[in-house]
Amino acid sequence: MAGRGKLIAVMGDEDTVTGFLLGGIGELDKHRRPNFLVVEKETSLAEIEETFRCVYMCDGGCRGIPGPSCDPPCFPVRRGFLAREDVGMILISQALAEQIRPAVAAHARALPAVLEIPSKDHPYDPARDSVLRRARGLFAPDELR
Repeated sequence: MAGRGKLIAVMGDEDTVTGFLLGGIGELDKHRRPNFLVVEKETSLAEIEETFRCVYMCDGGCRGIPGPSCDPPCFPVRRGFLAREDVGMILISQALAEQIRPAVAAHARALPAVLEIPSKDHPYDPARDSVLRRARGLFAPDELR
């Protein structure tokens, strides 16, 4: 991606995502995949998690978790926002992040950065923000836990 910037992906309720789309972040990649997900009542938890992270297919003994035990190696079957090279930041409503907290907490790489944002119906709660907890741990390691 030389010469091109990274995209901001957004996941949340209709009003939150629409606001960001009106601000100009909406894009489709070369495979026609959008960089946003509008979560409605009918949206399944599996669909939310698949859109957030990469789901792997594996014939080896690693149970779909890529790593040194993969033989043959795992390969992505659905590319979520975490697996997309063109996404540099993921904005996710905090209420939605709570629903897929294990997937959000498992993300440890710097890019794409995952930021939890408030939504219309759920105010921001700093005590539940995993990124803020990690940042505090840099300055006070005993608070990391």
